[in-house]
Amino acid sequence: MRYALPLIALLASPAFAKTDKPVPLCSGPIKPSLFISPMGEPFRPRGNAEDPLKRWFDQADANHDGKLTVGEMMLDADRFFATIDKDHSGELLPDEVYAYEQDIAPEIRLYQRRREPGDKGRPEDDDRSRPKKRRGSGAPDGVMGAGHFAFLNIPNPVASADDDINRAVSQKEFRAAAAERFRDLDVAQQKALSIAQLPRTPAQIAANAACLQQLRDKREPRR
Repeated sequence: MRYALPLIALLASPAFAKTDKPVPLCSGPIKPSLFISPMGEPFRPRGNAEDPLKRWFDQADANHDGKLTVGEMMLDADRFFATIDKDHSGELLPDEVYAYEQDIAPEIRLYQRRREPGDKGRPEDDDRSRPKKRRGSGAPDGVMGAGHFAFLNIPNPVASADDDINRAVSQKEFRAAAAERFRDLDVAQQKALSIAQLPRTPAQIAANAACLQQLRDKREPRR
């Protein structure tokens, strides 16, 4: 097989992809960015007005009541799992996870740790699934892979669901990961999340910062 799932323990809770301090929101137009769902499904912008995050939320919110529950997130995980499980075996094998990285969400490969020339590394050194923490409230320091475009800083949301580290992700593991990630997002333990309660992604934070800078540049007189 061309790809082996990283053989690392993924027991630490992923860091939130949000700032520690409130950041003012830009009043100008912010171009929609790629959004990657908690389970790793990419949602790309459709024009300048469409919000990919809202498209995912509306899809996952099965009863359309404006609230996302853990059951709905697990059902959404089941749906996405079925699209990756090409052979319908009930398990995501290494080749299927590789195909996910290459064909479904290639953007996550652009933000992986670079190895030095000649450094083959070991499977346990692979950072594609290892949660990274952020510090401070500025740029998304330490964010990798899908974490740039997601609520939680999980470089590879699909591979990281391999809880027993056996190089295959079962549907049961994928559903369990969905429930755990819902709990990570449900900080107030309300059992339901509105779209307003969800954190901003690093990509959204960066776009907001760029917009604020543009407004500052327009207001400052030229010397």
